[in-house]
Amino acid sequence: MDNPEQGADGVERRSDVIGAVANALELLQLFSEAATIHVGTASKRLELSRSTVHRLLNTLGAYGYVVHDPAARAYRPGPVLAAIGLQAAKSGDLRTVGQAALEKLADLTSETAHLSVLRGDQIFCIDSIESSQTVRTGSRMGWSLPAHATAGGRALLAELSDAEVASVFPTEMIPRAGQAEALRRIDLLAELELVRARRYATNFGESEPEVSAVAVVLRDRHGRARAALSVTAPRTRGDESWMRLAGGIALAVADEFRSTIG
Repeated sequence: MDNPEQGADGVERRSDVIGAVANALELLQLFSEAATIHVGTASKRLELSRSTVHRLLNTLGAYGYVVHDPAARAYRPGPVLAAIGLQAAKSGDLRTVGQAALEKLADLTSETAHLSVLRGDQIFCIDSIESSQTVRTGSRMGWSLPAHATAGGRALLAELSDAEVASVFPTEMIPRAGQAEALRRIDLLAELELVRARRYATNFGESEPEVSAVAVVLRDRHGRARAALSVTAPRTRGDESWMRLAGGIALAVADEFRSTIG
């Protein structure tokens, strides 16, 4: 019988587990908590030397599992890891039901619809259906965007308590990509309170300058939030009146498909 041994995370490992492979997998698991991996943080979490973490990340990068962001001095999920995540999402009932909901939302609004999940402080799009209109927003499938700056991200963040939101955004000032002024966490909490009250979230050119968006939560039959269902439109069409109309449609679609998700 294989005798278990303890890994760097305190979890027992079988004696036939390859240590370097286990370390690499534990390193990748850190993406479930944050959108980026910093060498220093990973070194402390996994109780590995910085040089070992560097070698692991360089190896993962060579195979496309991570990519290095020199400006942030951090590593992000690479195309191979994203592709694996998308394939896993495709195999679940969420993707199957979500696609049916997307089709209906896209049809009723004549705009592009998206299905996204929350990953730390990022929102990750697992499916999109594009509008047939000549001027339209494109698919965001495979995209990862700051959750606080997107309608889908806000819809899912609104499901969290203020304390949980603070754990996702531990600093009082939240950087906004492409903008000099950061977002105050207290202002984000106020926005999330509004989302809870009206049941849908909006985005008027914050994540992408020429795009408006509305999003709602897609729940399972037990009422648990499983994903965000959103619809996007060019800002030339996506005014406040459109947002109210699209919000109502999205809520109706989400309610219709709620009982079909396990």
